Amino acid sequence: MTSVSGLDGRIALITGASGALGSAAVRVFSEAGATICSCDMRGDVKIRVDVTDPVQATEAIERAVNDYGRIDILLNVVGTWAPQPPVGEIDDATVGKLMAVNFTSVLNMSRAALPHMTANSWGRIVNVGAKQALKNTAGNSAYGAAKAAVIALTESIADESRANGVTCNAGVPSIMDTPANRDGMSDADFSQWVKPEHVAEVMAFLCTEAGGNINGAAIPVWNRS
Repeated sequence: MTSVSGLDGRIALITGASGALGSAAVRVFSEAGATICSCDMRGDVKIRVDVTDPVQATEAIERAVNDYGRIDILLNVVGTWAPQPPVGEIDDATVGKLMAVNFTSVLNMSRAALPHMTANSWGRIVNVGAKQALKNTAGNSAYGAAKAAVIALTESIADESRANGVTCNAGVPSIMDTPANRDGMSDADFSQWVKPEHVAEVMAFLCTEAGGNINGAAIPVWNRS
């Protein structure tokens, strides 16, 4: 059971809803009282959408508004990681995919949702950064750059929308305890990793009335190692 409450009556659109963090967000926000509009390219979701496509992103927002009457909360959860060689060797396809899924998706969904939130004078956008956005490491050049762009976009949206009752923040997790990460790092100490539910609870608090006092923040949700 989530420790967050106070989202009764709120409409929350969650991208990447079939993934580890997205499905955790669906549970946490549902338990906090929100009505969920789940979006992804796979799984049992309300709207099938490729959020890297601006046309599909806009259509998804419009459908959600038509179905639910409005959008109060947008969680830009969808993201991906891939192995990256040194910068001198990285290929365009890898860079393009990491930028599109991690950054362009956030831009597409946010700019489609913002006019609706502004019209209602209330909204919460929560994005997902990564530790590499704040202090990058070798082998993460494109991924870190994409997540850094997410944080920069978060700050711009926050500054542009503060007078309209809309806030925008980013949760910045370190390694999350997901099946994919366990498979990829089987020798690691999983007990030190962040639970997706804990990241989702931080995101949920940012969407409450009390969380409305936080705007333009990149909030670390890091492991203990």
